[in-house]
Amino acid sequence: MNKIIILFLYVLFSLQITAQENFKKCITTRLVEQELISNPDYAKARANIISENKIWIKNNSKEKNTINIPVVIHIIHKNTHSNIGIGTNISNAQIEDALKILNEDYSKTNPEYPNPPRNTFLNNWGNPNLKFCLATIDPNGNPTNGITRTSTTKASFDADTEGNDMKRVSTSGKDAWNPSKYLNIWVCNLSNSGGGGMTLGYAYLPGLPSWNSWKDGLVIDFQYFGTIGGASPSSDGRTATHEIGHYLGLNHTFCESQSGGCCDNDENNVNDTPAADDGIYFGTVNLTTNNNTCNDLQYTNIFNTNVLDMDENFMSYASNTWMFTNDQVNVMSATLNGYRTTLKNSTVSMNCDGSVGTGLNNYQLENLDIYPNPTQGKLNIASADRINTLSITNIIGKEILFVKDFSGKIIDLSSYRNGVYFINISTDKGTHIEKIIITK
Repeated sequence: MNKIIILFLYVLFSLQITAQENFKKCITTRLVEQELISNPDYAKARANIISENKIWIKNNSKEKNTINIPVVIHIIHKNTHSNIGIGTNISNAQIEDALKILNEDYSKTNPEYPNPPRNTFLNNWGNPNLKFCLATIDPNGNPTNGITRTSTTKASFDADTEGNDMKRVSTSGKDAWNPSKYLNIWVCNLSNSGGGGMTLGYAYLPGLPSWNSWKDGLVIDFQYFGTIGGASPSSDGRTATHEIGHYLGLNHTFCESQSGGCCDNDENNVNDTPAADDGIYFGTVNLTTNNNTCNDLQYTNIFNTNVLDMDENFMSYASNTWMFTNDQVNVMSATLNGYRTTLKNSTVSMNCDGSVGTGLNNYQLENLDIYPNPTQGKLNIASADRINTLSITNIIGKEILFVKDFSGKIIDLSSYRNGVYFINISTDKGTHIEKIIITK
């Protein structure tokens, strides 16, 4: 009965959100609303995730170790932009810049810390302790640099009518890699036919059923992924930060009922963001910013006084943002330890040094020694750097061994048949893939 009540309240809240949602930055709310109405399984999953996250947060302390997330970035570019770095076919440097900003924001090492433009909510600032790393193995076991590039005849994807078309080959896009093992990010040219400004990006809240999981991931306009190269002068590079917040279960911090009133929009397990009305703030945040649109004493939260709106939160629409709260961090951790646990524990090898490698032998050999090769089965691994993941695949790309946080010196392959295999070693400084031969 409790689950039914929770589901009813959640759907009722969601249906209060109208089609007048401001498209200036993100259309997540509209897409989620549509999915809740058309997909009862998604509505049930959302209610269950909120309930399960609450239990996890109550029973667990904060995540202490950095969680590495394997990422694949799908660049969907106009067929006239065949050269990398031209137009919608953004450069590797722009991708590296976007990843750098993303990883700073999710490790509380962004330039605003510890002296932000205002320190109103400095004590509420949490550290998600997440790192987003490019995958080095694709779903077929082949080496990759974590980037796909797909040419399309489409000049743009209309976010109002084609919000998921870039996610399928059949609609001029690129099919997702297994969303339970990879975080898929589609970067393309977004447009709007319905007015209301420009869509910068969006992501579904967690809970899409398996038959609909191909929609899971982020979509970002190519001009708002990073701050260099083809990025717009107005891009702060934090569209990905905002959308991954949705992907991990966070709502916007402002009210979206369009009723002209107040609400605590992100109250589901988040009690340390103040209530804010639907007069969305798009301006800058500094020492003189003093928006206080709602009386926080009327809501359940941690505040014992009426405080300013938290416009600096990454889940707001302000033009400069710099923080997640402790409760937002807890929700993201709960999501990764619950609904997205297969992503947290993904066996995909990855490159966490922030650079776009070739997918082959990017890791310098002077830091690594693998011997003897050929081997009778016992393989010595000497690495000057910590090995995040180690995997062995056979000649057809099937993974036969995977070790996370490898700290040993020897791996024993003597039980495997004679033949050619590939070892993939990933460290924070890069990846190395090498052919090994077993001969007994």
